[in-house]
Amino acid sequence: MTPAEWQEVKALLAEALEQPAGQRAAWLDRHCGDATDLRRELEALLAAAESDGFLDGEPTLGLPTPAPAIAVGEALGPYKIEKKLGEGGMGEVYQAFDSRLARRVAVKVLPARLSQDAAALKRFERETKVLARLSHPNILTIFDAGRHGDTVYAVTELLTGETLRQRLAHGRLPVAAAIEIAVQAARGLAVAHAEGIVHRDLKPENLFVTAGGPVKILDFGIAVLTGPLAGEGSVSVRLTANNVVIGTAGYMSPEQAQGQSCDHRSDLFSLGAVLYEMLAGRPAFPGETPLLAYLAVIDMEPVPLATLCPAVSPQLAGIVHRCLEKDPGRRCQSAGDLAFHLESLAAASTAPTAAAAPALPAAPVRRRRGLWRAGAVTGLLLAAAFLAGLLAQRHWGRSDPLRFQRLTFRRGGVGNARFAPDGRTIVYSAFWDGRWTETFTARTDSPESRSLGLPSSLFHSISKQGEMLIGLTQVRHSTLVGYTLARMPLAGGAPRPFLESHVPQWLEWAPDGETFATLLFGDHGAQIEYPRGKGIWSSESYVWDLRMAPTGDALAFCEDHGDSKLAVVMLNRAGKVLARSEGWSAPPSLEAIRRGCVAWGPDGKELWFAAVRPGREAGLYALTRGGEVRPLLRVPGELALYDVARDGRVLLTQVNRRISLVARAPGEARERSLSWFESSELADLSVDGRWVLFTESGPGGGERTSVYLRGTDGAPAVRLGDGWALALSPDGRWALARGATDSRRLSLLPTGVGEPRALPPMAMNVTSARWMPDGKQLLISGTEPGKGERLYLMAVGAKEARPLTRPGVMGPFVPSPDGSRVALRSFDGVEIYPVGGGAPSTIPGGAGVEDAPIQWRADGRALYLARYNEEGNRVIDEVDLATGQRRRWKELRAADAPISVIYGLLMTPDGQAYAYDARSFLSSLYLVEGLR
Repeated sequence: MTPAEWQEVKALLAEALEQPAGQRAAWLDRHCGDATDLRRELEALLAAAESDGFLDGEPTLGLPTPAPAIAVGEALGPYKIEKKLGEGGMGEVYQAFDSRLARRVAVKVLPARLSQDAAALKRFERETKVLARLSHPNILTIFDAGRHGDTVYAVTELLTGETLRQRLAHGRLPVAAAIEIAVQAARGLAVAHAEGIVHRDLKPENLFVTAGGPVKILDFGIAVLTGPLAGEGSVSVRLTANNVVIGTAGYMSPEQAQGQSCDHRSDLFSLGAVLYEMLAGRPAFPGETPLLAYLAVIDMEPVPLATLCPAVSPQLAGIVHRCLEKDPGRRCQSAGDLAFHLESLAAASTAPTAAAAPALPAAPVRRRRGLWRAGAVTGLLLAAAFLAGLLAQRHWGRSDPLRFQRLTFRRGGVGNARFAPDGRTIVYSAFWDGRWTETFTARTDSPESRSLGLPSSLFHSISKQGEMLIGLTQVRHSTLVGYTLARMPLAGGAPRPFLESHVPQWLEWAPDGETFATLLFGDHGAQIEYPRGKGIWSSESYVWDLRMAPTGDALAFCEDHGDSKLAVVMLNRAGKVLARSEGWSAPPSLEAIRRGCVAWGPDGKELWFAAVRPGREAGLYALTRGGEVRPLLRVPGELALYDVARDGRVLLTQVNRRISLVARAPGEARERSLSWFESSELADLSVDGRWVLFTESGPGGGERTSVYLRGTDGAPAVRLGDGWALALSPDGRWALARGATDSRRLSLLPTGVGEPRALPPMAMNVTSARWMPDGKQLLISGTEPGKGERLYLMAVGAKEARPLTRPGVMGPFVPSPDGSRVALRSFDGVEIYPVGGGAPSTIPGGAGVEDAPIQWRADGRALYLARYNEEGNRVIDEVDLATGQRRRWKELRAADAPISVIYGLLMTPDGQAYAYDARSFLSSLYLVEGLR
């Protein structure tokens, strides 16, 4: 059934259910006509909707309860029946004694009513063969199978304990216990999937928690087998039998529920639903009837897990909701890797949790595509209420609750926001609904925002007199080449340009409303001028978010220390450091947070900032002028702080980050998603375009990172080791990686047989690397103490590296096919450095600062440069190095552009294969009251 056909069936079913039972036949005659298949499908669904057996086992036939298949004391060969343990739609289970091995076993017997049913016999036989193929501590072990007269039976290990369903009858599970059960279930599924077996009926009834601790997966009766069974060849299992969908409502995947083919990712959806229920204490897809639960799986999203279980970490919630994605391509892609990432959270789940948040009413699940507008509004209100409750319970040192007001409700992200002088007007920049950044105004007493009519603008700051600083983009040949900085009164009027810049700058108003403090970027780092034109401080590191104290006597900013570490710095007007706080971790989506790191407190005596303590949650902190730090607020996820009003009200956002690894394999016409969590970061693409090297840090980021290799054809990923992935050798045999916590240490990880090799420690912090074409040398981008970032050349395994470029901010770089030149991006455009030494040359005809060299043409006579156009798409131009002639060669669009932006684009010289990261940063603006 196609999605369109299913939508038709679903709409007709809803209408049919509203008809009186006695009038449904006539209704079907009118609406189905000669469409016999459609009528048969509707009749089956209508019958199933009124049956307790809908989607779960077999239809109830209304027959009297049959006698037991076998009597206590009877023997089935060497197995003497001792007592009955239970029964289900497809079997009765007895405890028996095995006289041959003197042990107790479980004997599953096919009920008498099914012993002559060919289909039931086939299913029973299939399950025994499936179990015989599987040997794992987390899968029920089968010992024997046979027939005794008319009785067909299977013998398995005898389990003591309870099903997960029985355990859930007492309420939701502790986080650590739920994770452990899910990890074991995922391990068992990984073994089954490796054998080509898809369970298709994973649910709490089919997970058994033994008294000794191990979790066992039960009931492979409706499994799909993608590999041959002994003596059977290829097996194809239908999803329907007797017009009844096989599976369990509320746990089957959407593709299974709609009669489509399903693979191992269907089981991961089911496991996600089970894990959700263990943590939330309620099903992910509840319904008063099985039919409603069935429809919920297809069309509705579960209530955010953190709403129902505040003890769940954002990372764990991310895993669960990723498993529950409707699209199989967006789910976790491997049971083994799901187990790995759940294990990485197990230790964290045992840490003490904050006090429970205020109870929230259960919200109905939201239907997709705007079908239930009331549900969508409820979801928004619930999200705001949840954020308020969650943050309030994590507010240090106060008993009175915080108050949160959501100011933006559109899909996209906020880039900067400030209070206007009246304290009630908000000015902010944002990209909404697929458009580039615009500047808006809003009021705290209204949910509406008004555009200033400045497309592609970036709001910088606003003076006490109500005059704004706006950055207007300059575009040449669809390439962003710089900003025009303009002044614009909030009361109305056109922007008045006063400064052009080839790169963005940070400008901040001084209290007098006439002068500015300016943060400039150049080849040698950053420089602060105050007033503009008078340098007072410089740094070789990246610096952002320049802020002026209300009294005008101090400046503050954030400084990048590499390795996702940052420092918060406070200066006086002469450039002397008043206070400095180091050792903070930058959130994973540093690109988004760089516009919202610091803001002066209400009285200007403290600097408030958003950051992460290593190993802890994100939060807001206050830095005094004496250098003391005190906590203000802690939250899960990532915060961006934009402004603090004089009465203590705060403008902030929570940032949701998503990274999807996308590739196109050689010879294929379509792209393919290769990541299973939202933090797979691309490092390199093999020369032949068949492999990608990437770093996986798990959902939501984290301290633990791993290096993975995966085929661009979608082949399963292979974990190579710990650390950050950097580059693949030209022959594909080695992956270069740097340490997970020490970026000076490099190692070579074999992609096949072999042992890892540690390289001599570097004298720099390594940022990125590329292998030279000869396979014997490396290009290393790194930062030496006191020298800033630059490009180095070194032999593999050497102790020293030779500087290749001058110090300065580095961009993407790529070596030429013969290894004689290196192209890189700087603030001056694209430069080409000779490897043997000498001054660099530039691209003939010029290049914009947004141009990024991604590949050389195979003959070395042209470069492929990537840039963004007005729509946010990634455009690739081919530039002839002799003439400077540029031609548009290819355009790539992220699936959700420009909310999702293409980063780290890599390409083979023939352009037949490529890979990139599609990153999105979504956020909503909140007004917070009550912080002190």
